[in-house]
Amino acid sequence: MDGHNGGYRPRTAGERNNTPGNGDNNVRDWQRNTWFGPAPVNTNPFEEPEDAPELKESRSENVNERRGDFWNAPGQTGQDTSPLQSQQTGTGVHVRIPEKKTERRPRRFRTAVILLLFLIVTFLILRYGVYSVKEIRVIGNNAIPAEEIIRTSGIRQGDSIIMLDENTVRSRIQSDYRLRFTYMARELPGTVILSIREREPCCWISYCGILYVMDKNRMILYESEDPNSKPSELVEIKGLEVRSNTVVGQFVTLGNEAQQSIFKDLFQEMKVLKCTDRIADADISNTSSILLTTRDGFTVSMGDRTNIHAKLRSMLAVQDKLKEMGYTSGTINVSNLEEPLYYP
Repeated sequence: MDGHNGGYRPRTAGERNNTPGNGDNNVRDWQRNTWFGPAPVNTNPFEEPEDAPELKESRSENVNERRGDFWNAPGQTGQDTSPLQSQQTGTGVHVRIPEKKTERRPRRFRTAVILLLFLIVTFLILRYGVYSVKEIRVIGNNAIPAEEIIRTSGIRQGDSIIMLDENTVRSRIQSDYRLRFTYMARELPGTVILSIREREPCCWISYCGILYVMDKNRMILYESEDPNSKPSELVEIKGLEVRSNTVVGQFVTLGNEAQQSIFKDLFQEMKVLKCTDRIADADISNTSSILLTTRDGFTVSMGDRTNIHAKLRSMLAVQDKLKEMGYTSGTINVSNLEEPLYYP
């Protein structure tokens, strides 16, 4: 054994031709035929079909593409993790360009969100800052305080003036039997006007020992069991055939349709002519002969229910003339409009 090379002797050219060399008797064939010269240049170390076919049989077909469990295992230092990943197939090399990352939220989606937020903020500013109820005015009321009517309407300061529903306000106001809704107006940015009419008492009746005060539509506004509480400023109705609904807040039902028509026309025309306060009582028990009594002592015979407006105007003219002449009592017959009569 040579002490300089430690027993190693490079193979000679003769040994490549299957000639046994020193110490090579027990080596395998592929080891004997191993290249002993200089390292080949530009060769693939995995391509050994002639010298080592048994290695090719056991070699993975995907070794050059770096595919499989080995190359995909975590922690492999030989795996290419660069953005530019090359794939070698056959004799060519394909370079895969990394895909451009898409935005998580597309531009259209961001624009839609911004627009939605803008609309929400604008609505809130208009709803609570600009177009909110700051003042409520009531017109048409007389006996009922405005604060009570506003409370009945359900409108409060700070409500959206645009979102107010007139039908809802109408139903709330008319739930109070004393009120009649006319209209609701908005004066932007923050004023609401409620126009109402109060049900005005114009007459009273005595029925079953109870005094009922009604308006011109026969709605009972209040009742009293005190016989001394007769309202002297209102007209007493005599001879009315009451059928039902003698309840506060309800319309009295009459059993005589002719009386119902006379009642409506009589009090409507007296209100137009503003002479309700000059009539003490009205007897409509006989629908063919309506009788009125004035507060200054005259009895007025009106005949039937025709031309009530003209008959009332004639009564007022004759009454004023008689008072000028010094008469304070007697009977005025206006059933004949062309020839009204007076009986002392």
